[in-house]
Amino acid sequence: MFNFGAIARDSKRPVQISCDFTLSDSEIALLPEKFTDLCRAVVAAQSGISLLDSGPLGLVQFLSSPAGQLAMQQAGTYVNENIGRISQSRQCKLALKIDPATSGISGDDSFSQLLFSVLEGTLDPFTTKFSYFPADRALPPGEMPIQLGAVDAAQQLESHNSAPASKYQRLKNTIFASLVDSPESKEILLATFSKIFTKLLTGRAIETFGVNQYGQASIIIKDTITGETFDIDSMSSGEKGLILTFLIIARSIEAGGMILIDEPELHLNPAVCKSLLGFLLDEYLLPKNIQAIICSHSAEIFSTAMRRADCSAYHLRQGSIVSEIRKKDQPEVAQALRLLGTSEVEEMLYEGVIFVEGEDDVDLLEAGFPEMLAKIKFRELSGRGQVEKHIRKLQEAETKGQKENISYFLFDQDRKPSTLKSSLKVKIKQWDRYCLENYLIDSAVLFDVLRQEKLGSFPSNLGEASKLFADTARTQLVSRVIEEVYDAYEYENPGLRPKEVSDKNFGEAAQVLFARLEAVQAQVLKIKKSDWDAEFVKKCESLLQAREQEWQDGWLIKCNGKQFFRDLYVKCGIGVAPLILKRRILMQCKLTGSEGWKLLQAALKELLEMNTPA
Repeated sequence: MFNFGAIARDSKRPVQISCDFTLSDSEIALLPEKFTDLCRAVVAAQSGISLLDSGPLGLVQFLSSPAGQLAMQQAGTYVNENIGRISQSRQCKLALKIDPATSGISGDDSFSQLLFSVLEGTLDPFTTKFSYFPADRALPPGEMPIQLGAVDAAQQLESHNSAPASKYQRLKNTIFASLVDSPESKEILLATFSKIFTKLLTGRAIETFGVNQYGQASIIIKDTITGETFDIDSMSSGEKGLILTFLIIARSIEAGGMILIDEPELHLNPAVCKSLLGFLLDEYLLPKNIQAIICSHSAEIFSTAMRRADCSAYHLRQGSIVSEIRKKDQPEVAQALRLLGTSEVEEMLYEGVIFVEGEDDVDLLEAGFPEMLAKIKFRELSGRGQVEKHIRKLQEAETKGQKENISYFLFDQDRKPSTLKSSLKVKIKQWDRYCLENYLIDSAVLFDVLRQEKLGSFPSNLGEASKLFADTARTQLVSRVIEEVYDAYEYENPGLRPKEVSDKNFGEAAQVLFARLEAVQAQVLKIKKSDWDAEFVKKCESLLQAREQEWQDGWLIKCNGKQFFRDLYVKCGIGVAPLILKRRILMQCKLTGSEGWKLLQAALKELLEMNTPA
């Protein structure tokens, strides 16, 4: 029995649920091998034999009879035709029709249903291609008896297929099954715990697995800060649900699979939610090529999805109308954030808010410093003008006593040191280098990371690679010299200046504008192309020679790091997404303890420890 109204808006009309699948090369190649299994499945379906009720022997008994042998022959013809059809089209369709008038439930392509069942049967009984993580994550109180073996395997399959909520009642079963299944399963289990406690639920570690004094399974967790130990049952429901979710994904979801997760933010604080989606993507979804469909009301999760190129965000507008929220559709983004209840009041939820300028700064800082920034909220501003405008706005609110929490501003140097100063509630720091990306420019690190991309034209040794990096940055020096030499001529700008014509009538405005055009004309009439070209080139060459040594000594600091990476992409033909590459470089800098990494860490620490006005 089921409540038809729960899945249909019109309880009088049939509901059709369908999904199209494209089979992989390995799955197509497997079809001939599964010919006999498919024939048996067809016969079992047509004869109404239930393997659950009668077991495999019931089918064997029928197939031994003349009627069964005839059914196998007929099934063989049917299977051959459909294998040929699917091998050519590579398409399978699973469809389910539910008719409220007859209370009937029927499929569409019966062979596709049988095929999927047979292909699923080739997997390990502890693994699946699809799993659903519902919002109902109620965990049973107290200790639970551990049951291993065939019964546990059947319960695990059921928790994926028909009773997804039961996953959360099987926390210890899942853990202890991993311990006894195989050495590989135990390694995956320990690695998963280590990832979660290092990168997400920080400050925890697995102490022991065992049996307590009452003969029941016990998993002891250690607080790495205080040294105290406690059973995993003492963790919050959100933490336990999170641990189980990642254990199941790591151990049970096959590569290339799909998962549905409903409200992963339940019972979790915003600081954890801020890192949740990035952790899921980087540690599990991308390495295992798993597709995830996530329904969330969390502003932190939505914000991460909007910043990442490997995520798409959608808004359920009404009924069955779903529209993609594109990164450039700011009104749609703002509307979605308002629906999630996000506003400036969110400052109250964190120890502070850091406003940054760079387009990738949030992702890079959160990836590189999860512990230091766990209780910090990030907000991204576009451009220096927006940064300084927001600083003035918040400091004005501070003078009126309207500022509650501390706001931090960390923005690019851009060859333009800011004149604004920190106050008690608004802390200001510019990068000591041109922008954040400059701290990632380390020849040895770049060489190691880019060499793994197997680029066709990339140098084979560090010396040649270092020269390539320096030459890539030097193009900026040439552009700056051209800009500086041209600016030195101080030619009059003929452009309209609104302040000069405001409050003037047409005639007065004409006089002001013509005066400027006359000044431009007087300057231009003196110019002869051949003389000007020669003079301009000579000045550029002279200034370039004067700046060359200074640039060579300090280009790591002075070049535009963002432009450097854009130029490097073109020169080397790099194929990976820019943000992913920068994140890899950052983590390699962290691993090797590069100078840029140490300076980046020191700058963040200095900003967060500002306690008095500068």
